[in-house]
Amino acid sequence: MNDTVTVVATITAHAGSREKVAGALKTVERDVQGEPGCLSYQLHVNRENDHQFVMIERWTSAKMLEQHSQAAPFRALVSAIDGLADLNVMTLSSGA
Repeated sequence: MNDTVTVVATITAHAGSREKVAGALKTVERDVQGEPGCLSYQLHVNRENDHQFVMIERWTSAKMLEQHSQAAPFRALVSAIDGLADLNVMTLSSGA
C-alpha cells in the first residue's frame, strides 16, 4: 500500500498583495524542502492569472504532512498571508 500524500494548494492573492504573498510562498518553498517526509514542495504561478499560485506537495505519509502543518515554516506562511490571500487546499491519495 502506498501511503504517499499529494497536496494541491491554491493561493489567490488579493488585489495589491501579490508581491507580499509571492515572497512568503517563495520563502516557505525554500524552507520546507528539508522537512522530514517531504518528497517535493513546488510553487507554480497560473499563467492566466498572476495573482493565483499553486503549491504542489508530496509527502511520504499523512503523519509527515501533519507534522509539516505544525512546523515553523508553514506557521510563518499562514501568518504572513493572513488577510492577504485566499487559500484552498486539496489533499489527494494515490490510485483510484
